[in-house]
Amino acid sequence: MKKVRIGLIGAGFMGRTHSNAYKSINNIFGDEVVPELVAVADVNADNAKALAEKYGFQRWTDDWKEIVKAEDIDMVDITTPNASHCPIAIEAANNGKHVYCEKPLAMTAQEAIHATKVVEDAGIVNSVGFNYVRNPIQQYVKELIASGELGTVVNFRGMYDQDYYNDPEQKHEWRMFKSASASGALGDLASHTLSLSQYLIGDISSVCGMTQIIVPERPDPADPSHMLPVENDDLVQFMYTYENGACGTIFSNRLAAGRKMSLGYEIQMTNGCIVYNQERQNEVQIYRHDDDKRERGFKTVLIAPGHGEYERFFGGAGICLGYADQKTIEVYHTLKCVADKTPCEIDFRFGMKVMQVIDAVLESAENHQWVSIK
Repeated sequence: MKKVRIGLIGAGFMGRTHSNAYKSINNIFGDEVVPELVAVADVNADNAKALAEKYGFQRWTDDWKEIVKAEDIDMVDITTPNASHCPIAIEAANNGKHVYCEKPLAMTAQEAIHATKVVEDAGIVNSVGFNYVRNPIQQYVKELIASGELGTVVNFRGMYDQDYYNDPEQKHEWRMFKSASASGALGDLASHTLSLSQYLIGDISSVCGMTQIIVPERPDPADPSHMLPVENDDLVQFMYTYENGACGTIFSNRLAAGRKMSLGYEIQMTNGCIVYNQERQNEVQIYRHDDDKRERGFKTVLIAPGHGEYERFFGGAGICLGYADQKTIEVYHTLKCVADKTPCEIDFRFGMKVMQVIDAVLESAENHQWVSIK
């Protein structure tokens, strides 16, 4: 049994989600690696105290620097708003801590490049929280693509639509300020689609995109009679090329009426096709063009043993996993890498590549031209 001592920074929704995963991991994966919940920090002391008491952290603080400097912490877990991700990660790495950071990794590609260099030079284990990649069915899809059974990838059509901001009277949030969240739907939602694209297909070489603000201002939460500007994109669309010669398109809208968790893709290949949507996260549609002509069509493959870590949860096929299970798998992979001192597959360099695409899309949307990924 190996123990990893955790210092969590951020006691909001994602902090609770990570904490729940820490409490679940040993029930699912056994005790090969055990998280010890040492400390939690949040600028809101009441939130930090409440989370510590609920999940069993040994102490709490309103100063995140206490976490990164503490001698009894092995890994710093960052679940704060976007603008603070890299500053905290860099301080943690400079203090010899392993780092587990929520997405997006940074505010800009340049910031992500710098943070990646810092953590790599420090020799610490680093991980970024693209948890949708950790759905066991995505590992099956990755293996299917790599097998060559369906030929080569021609086109990736991806999306991530939600309608959580569809009401124009909904109050303003920090995610709508560029200073707190550089991009809107692009960084918050489409980054997840990009993570699947990166994981399944590979690096992107050039992009051409557009963005749009649909609701230009929203009520101030502190004073609903006062309106605050929406500074980043409600909607984004872009087409792109992969380094391997394939092409793709991704679109995302945070005001898409009727769409709740419409994160998905269609991967068109020379001898088949793969279709997936997170709203039905326990199945994937597979088309094989060499099937009997009388029976050609999409086949539904239900999640089952043999798909990633699914059998750690259930022994039979088709029993549904959920969002929290994906995060538990992500936490397991991260802690195992920290305990064994081995690189994480979804690391800062992975998150840096996603940020490079995001910045290129924003540049393309501003200049109305194709942009190469630098």
